[in-house]
Amino acid sequence: MKVVDFKRAGGPDVLRIKELQLPNYPLCSYQIMIQVAAVGLNVFDTWIRQGIPLYRGGSSSYLGYECSGKVVAVGSDVVEFKEGDEVCTFLESGGAYAEFVMVSISVVLRIPSKVSLVEAAALPKASQLTYFALSMLTNVKLGDTVMIHETADGIDIIAIQYVKHIGCEVFAVAGTEEKLRYCKMLGADVCINYKKEDFCKRVKAETGEKGMDIILDVSGIENLQKNMGCLARGGSLVISGFKIGSQVDLDIFSLMKKDISIIGVDLWTLDCVGMRRLWSNVAAKIWPLIEAGHIKPIIGKIFTFNEAAEGHRALEEGSIPGKLLLVPE
Repeated sequence: MKVVDFKRAGGPDVLRIKELQLPNYPLCSYQIMIQVAAVGLNVFDTWIRQGIPLYRGGSSSYLGYECSGKVVAVGSDVVEFKEGDEVCTFLESGGAYAEFVMVSISVVLRIPSKVSLVEAAALPKASQLTYFALSMLTNVKLGDTVMIHETADGIDIIAIQYVKHIGCEVFAVAGTEEKLRYCKMLGADVCINYKKEDFCKRVKAETGEKGMDIILDVSGIENLQKNMGCLARGGSLVISGFKIGSQVDLDIFSLMKKDISIIGVDLWTLDCVGMRRLWSNVAAKIWPLIEAGHIKPIIGKIFTFNEAAEGHRALEEGSIPGKLLLVPE
């Protein structure tokens, strides 16, 4: 089978295609084998390619953390899936940049109706993080004001539609007018180009100085102080990932006087029970909204395995709105 990997850490050009034999050992009793239809490109892939440790203090050379495809083999105790089922999955240890993957059924879902097999690769990570951050950790509700910063890997696409359906007032922050047009199309009420104006000042003006109830951002410390200034009393800032360093000086009094919370989200810290619970909630809460047409994956561009380097460059540049996918030849 074909896989995309790299021999040494570096820029996008280190990516290569190589041929591997399919594993000749049997599936574990609760595993399935999936023939990959599409892989979701994520910023984590670019970190691994650069040699940046990703999770639990370790590192990995296996690229690809979400994919969709068809079941081609099932373990001896699997009754939930059969050959030919169309599914999507989140791979905690990576490895989706391949024509076939083997995964535990605990992290597999049938793809929602009204979503194509290829489009479904855009759903696992964004759906998990959206529900975990905005419902399990912060309990977003009708009438909340929510600000969502742009992401290169499509989390904002699902998150904007999710909180809009709940009945929140949604603020979207992005760096290009094209991305803001997408945000508006997805339901954002206020769209702010952070390269042209101070988003914190705009938030204060739009909310009568009240600020945001919830902010979701993946930039880490880059916007930390501004995000804190944008929060309403009792508000929550949810951070997932970071673009630059993770160390910052913090004025604790500024948290205390507004009674605000800063919550770090890392799906890789969930144990097996936590991941199963999250995946079950996604199936129960997010999938019905997709099937009803309230949430739709937006695909920015599809690259082939041979174009993996181009896909990584596009992801790092953040110039293409929508989710970027990688497909086998």
